[in-house]
This record gives sequence, C-alpha cells and structure tokens, in this order.
Amino acid sequence: MLFLSTVLCLSAQDAQDAQELNVGGVPVTGVLRQEGDEIWYRVRAAETGYLIVQTTGDTDTYLEAYDAQQNLLKQDDDGGEAYNARIELFVEAGRRYLFKLRGFGSTTGSFQISASFEAIPPSTELRFGSSQQGNLGAGAKHWYSVRVRDAGIVVVQTSGNTDTYMEAYDSRYNVIAEDDDSGSGYNARIEIIAEANQTYSFVVRGYSSQEAGSYSILASHEPIPRDERNTERSRAVAIRLGEAVPVFFLTPNESRWYRYEVGRGGTTFLVQTRGDLDTLLYLYDSQGTRISQNDDSGEGYNALISERLSQGTYFIEVRTYSDTIGRCTLHAETR
Repeated sequence: MLFLSTVLCLSAQDAQDAQELNVGGVPVTGVLRQEGDEIWYRVRAAETGYLIVQTTGDTDTYLEAYDAQQNLLKQDDDGGEAYNARIELFVEAGRRYLFKLRGFGSTTGSFQISASFEAIPPSTELRFGSSQQGNLGAGAKHWYSVRVRDAGIVVVQTSGNTDTYMEAYDSRYNVIAEDDDSGSGYNARIEIIAEANQTYSFVVRGYSSQEAGSYSILASHEPIPRDERNTERSRAVAIRLGEAVPVFFLTPNESRWYRYEVGRGGTTFLVQTRGDLDTLLYLYDSQGTRISQNDDSGEGYNALISERLSQGTYFIEVRTYSDTIGRCTLHAETR
C-alpha cells in the first residue's frame, strides 16, 4: 500500500468499538452530533481488490483509512458527490481495515456510509516498444500489465488528446507510483525501477470522472548498469564536459560520486542534474571539504551549482531528496 507517514495511536478499545461495515450491505446511518466527533468503522476484505467506502448526504464528511498496524493508508475530503468523502483502496483478502469518519472542520450532521467491492479485472499485457490503443468512457479504468524479465527502468506513458491519469502497482498490488501530467500535454507518464521476473500493473483513467476519449499507451525498458560502484568518494567516476551522464539511485540513502579535474584556475564550473527526480548536489575540494551545495536551483526540482574554481581535483556528490529512488542525468560545463 501507499503508506503515509502518519501513524495512528489507536487503542484496543477504539478497535473494539468500531462498527462493522458490511461490504455490499445496506448503507449505515450515523450522526455527528458535535464538533470533533469521530466514528470508527471496520471492514473485513473477503477478496483482494478495490474496497470503496463512501458517504452520502448533506454533511461535509472526512474519511481516513488505516490498516491493522495503525498505518494511515489514505484520506479524503470531497472525493464523493458534493461534499461527501470517498476512499478507494486496494485491500488484501482476509485482512481488516479501519475507517475513521469525522466532519470537515466544525461540521456536524447526519450521513450514510457504505462499503462496496470491485474485483481486479483482467489486464491487457503491454509489450515493450509496441503501442496499444485505448478508448476511455467516462469514469472507466483500463488495466495493463508489464512482465519484466531483467531488472531495469520501465517507462509507461500515454499519448493523445485525452487528459489521462495513471497508477502503477507491484505484483502484490501495492501502489508504487501515480502521475497526472508528466508526459506530453495532459498525458500521464510513470517511470519505475523494476525488479527481474516481476509483473507490474498500470491503471489508466481520465483525470476527472467526466473525462473520456481515445489514447495510446507505450511501455519501454532500459537495463540498469550493474557495474557502477561509485557510491563512495574514493570510487568517484571522472566526468567529461558536455556529456549527459546517467545517474541511477537503486536504494534509499544512496550517493553517487563523480570527479572533475580543473586544469586552469579561474574557471567557472557549472554542474546540474536533469530529469524528474528531486535531487541534491554537493561540491567538494580535493581534501573532501564541502565548497557548495544546492537543492532546487535547476529546472523543476533539479539541483544546480555554479562555482569559480582554481586548479585541482573536485568531487561532486549526487543524492535524492527524501531518499527516493530513480534516475537522472548529470551535466557539467565550464564558462
């Protein structure tokens, strides 16, 4: 699942007092009588698939979903009709999930809450390099799967005039990425680091429930170079000016190190990252003393450092913000 950082301090009494919400049953009526009221519900998933919990009525509701380990999985304010809350969650068969309902802000009033289930539908297999055509109806979802033989970077993207939204899931249907407009125009584009001999699922829908139209979808695969060992300064790789150096981050908390020799003093050295990752750059002298660092001075969330340097050896450390994984490219030039 896509875990948020919040952990709920849920007591055993809270869990015991949670009302059972039957999937597919008659909607349950409740009342938020005063500001701050919270009502808890629990749902047991009989199958693996989509669990939809939503409210109806005139009260502005807010929903939060938790797993049995008290991790906050998802939350929603107005995902349902009008000011009603709606959560659509991947669940695993046999597991219990908790839902906390409250009024938005100081809202009180009556409501109805219900739970329904959607099975995981058959998916269309995407073959790398071969485009598929799709036509979305309003509110529809199209499922695709990608089988990965060798570890590498998998990119799945749509093209066309339809405003698409895409989600990616691993083999256990945990959400691993989602995207709206990273592709061309209003198209979706997701890039993941895929493990060998795994199947990944991708769901395409319209950005809004009213969005409909045709689109194309394409998947590509790029192997990850496994011979890179430049995770320490002592193993820094020399870079050349003007080259786009691919940088891969395969695990959290990983650094990639590079070095550059300045042959003539008084040179302005510019180094930057490019790509979709939120990157950090650090520049060190030959003794390992940090000279400069940067977060977001490049395009988007890319890092950029520009420093006037004297003759000598310099080291560049590249990291990702919040210890994410993925790839970018490193570019260096002198001015």
